[in-house]
Amino acid sequence: MEPDPVKKTITMGKMARYSGAGNIHSDEETARERGLGGALAQGGQLVGYLNEMMLKALGPGFLSGGEISVTFIRPVRPGDEVTARATQKAAASENGRKRVEFEIWLENQNGEKCVVGTAAGFAPP
Repeated sequence: MEPDPVKKTITMGKMARYSGAGNIHSDEETARERGLGGALAQGGQLVGYLNEMMLKALGPGFLSGGEISVTFIRPVRPGDEVTARATQKAAASENGRKRVEFEIWLENQNGEKCVVGTAAGFAPP
């Protein structure tokens, strides 16, 4: 089982809607003043794209019994194109249901991983 990738374009508008105004996630100047070189997409926004991919793949089996754990390894900025991807690494029977584990990541338009981690949930019947 391989979830279909989810592709998103990161924009300042999306970042501001997610994070509010006047912070390092929605204001270039504020982020530069803090030494970050510009606004950064918020981690919760990026994990949302990974969650979207897993929900599309597993449906209710991800909503009830799913889990996700990630590490942020590269900044994502306005204008980046990101793709959530996954590969199955294990499956086992649990209480009569098939529990599936995945390696997950979010990569930018250059194929560089920005977020890496694992996710698991129950496969659809």
